[in-house]
Amino acid sequence: MKKSKIGMVFTTIYLIATIIIWILAHTCNGMYCGMILILPTMPWIFLLEGVISDSIFVFFILVILNSMIAYGIGWLISLLIKRVKFFR
Repeated sequence: MKKSKIGMVFTTIYLIATIIIWILAHTCNGMYCGMILILPTMPWIFLLEGVISDSIFVFFILVILNSMIAYGIGWLISLLIKRVKFFR
């Protein structure tokens, strides 16, 4: 599979947003500051509720999984753009 520029952009945006959310969660002084960490792992935290534990290892695995999905979506979009240009 060739590198996808759109996939790299999607993955970079997702990882930058995850880092910002991580920093906000660890610099917050409120009661529910850790709840913001649900956002980067959004679909998996609800689908795997009761199966996964609340550990940093699981968080990083879910972030890696979501970044691979973001790259795949970007790759599919770039493939679709190439095919649309082919038919013009």
